Amino acid sequence: MVIEIMQREIPTRGIGYLILRDCPEERLDDGLKKGMERLKRAGAKTVWATSLPEGEPLHDGPIGIWRLTHVHDMLRLERSLPAEKPEVKLNLRSPRKGQEEGMYLSLVNRAFADVPNAATQRPTDLRKQNHRYSMAYQGDKAVGAFEVDLTEKVPELVTLAVEPELWRQGLGRAILRTALDSLGKAPSCSLLVSSANTAALALYESEGFTRTGTVSSWFEVV
Repeated sequence: MVIEIMQREIPTRGIGYLILRDCPEERLDDGLKKGMERLKRAGAKTVWATSLPEGEPLHDGPIGIWRLTHVHDMLRLERSLPAEKPEVKLNLRSPRKGQEEGMYLSLVNRAFADVPNAATQRPTDLRKQNHRYSMAYQGDKAVGAFEVDLTEKVPELVTLAVEPELWRQGLGRAILRTALDSLGKAPSCSLLVSSANTAALALYESEGFTRTGTVSSWFEVV
């Protein structure tokens, strides 16, 4: 059994994450206890846990002295390319160090403030090798942002964000199509999305993405 503790979101969201890897049923109570003790000492107000590989073996209800409530699943989706051309013309620009990077981070963090399992983005997150970061502009106004991981043959859309004050105006679809169009001759594109992020999930599926698996199931532990 391997216990992974994630404390990064405790200062910003009050949430600590616990991952139990290769944990047999009979050791779940002990694994949860060790993880909860460490996360509570670190100041977590809420603890979410998952067990990997997928399907092993956390579940709703009591486990030892703990009670688990299912929060959401992380789903993997994929679609073939090319995608439909964007109907709304958006201009893309990679954020430069300094003020533009700050704008990118602010936009993404505000857009994902209430999304389960979203990570608060920091300047160091804009230094990942083989990742492309883009701001989408309509005229001179920044309307959204996205990040793609180009490490593998099939690119992964890591982040897609719309300026919150512009939600429900069709810009999510325009930014998605613009992001897919920027991938050139890639055969397909994959992404992860929370089952609780119903608006994003509906958008992706309406644009031809299909579910290829559940990566993890998350439970609140009390």
